[in-house]
Amino acid sequence: MKGRKKFDFEYIGSLLLAITLALLLGALIMLLNGKNPAMGYFALLQGALGSKYAMASTLAKTVPLILTGLATAISFRSGIFNIGGEGQLYLGAFAAAYVGFTFTNLPVIVAVIAAIIASALAGGFYAYVPALLKVKYNIDEVITTIMFNSIAMLFTNYLVNYPFQAQQGKMGGTDMIAEAYKFPKLVAMSKLNTSIFYTMIIAILVYYMVKKTSYGYNFKIVGENSVFSKYAGLNNKKYMILAMILSGALCGIAGAFEVYGTHYRFLQNISKGLAFDGMLVSLIVKNNPVGIVIMSIFFAVLKTGSNTMELTTGVPSELILVIQSVIILFIAGENGFKQIIKRRSMNKGKLVK
Repeated sequence: MKGRKKFDFEYIGSLLLAITLALLLGALIMLLNGKNPAMGYFALLQGALGSKYAMASTLAKTVPLILTGLATAISFRSGIFNIGGEGQLYLGAFAAAYVGFTFTNLPVIVAVIAAIIASALAGGFYAYVPALLKVKYNIDEVITTIMFNSIAMLFTNYLVNYPFQAQQGKMGGTDMIAEAYKFPKLVAMSKLNTSIFYTMIIAILVYYMVKKTSYGYNFKIVGENSVFSKYAGLNNKKYMILAMILSGALCGIAGAFEVYGTHYRFLQNISKGLAFDGMLVSLIVKNNPVGIVIMSIFFAVLKTGSNTMELTTGVPSELILVIQSVIILFIAGENGFKQIIKRRSMNKGKLVK
């Protein structure tokens, strides 16, 4: 236990160092472009946390990041790589929207539960297919899930432009869901809605499953050492498929929340890489559920604040993408940072002696 705590400290230290260096690099880029870094970052924080509306907007952006991040964590911990979260999100969103604009006279609670189940089934099934191909025929799930993304997006694009095109209003979208089914707003004029509560409940359930149940433990064993797990009597294929289905279901639910909490219909561009952002969040914190929630908030702060930063100081919002990329790059060099922190600790110890 003592060794585990030490490892966590080193990792947190290297993570903070990576974020600090990325922010310093961002400041340097601002200086080279004739901008004031202090004003730029102040505007970013003001835009993300400076008012009730800003904080609400930031929290609203955390919802899909948390869900897709948790989805990534479940599959990656189990040794199977779900890169198809984006496609699963699209299919889940369409399934939920279909329930919302087709069955418009159901009791609200029934309709919402039906929509969430439909989205989870759509996402889960779409993840099940590449998982089955992996365990049955050893077809690389990374390639299949990437290709499945394009298929899902093009397929839903066809659906909303032909058989399910909106009768009135927006092109490239379905009809609106029933008014009563829309998730209530928590802060006026913002996108923050009750899906944040459902998301936190799901995060707690995933944490409990991963940390406290035999399923979570078995997922980890299968992912870390498939040979050992096999000799221990575990059915590797079963756990890999189960992890993939759960992962796809979470991505599908993320799509449902985008429909019922934000757009109130399915749009052909309903997600602009949300699942990929969630995947990055999960990878940065090594698939830790608690870390995913914290890092999702950090990413949401960057995304929300970047628009205000651009409007008030002229610093391009694309700089935030650079900072995110640099953080990921530095995290990839985590072992190097660990060595730096370890050497500094050893040097301090020698000085004390």
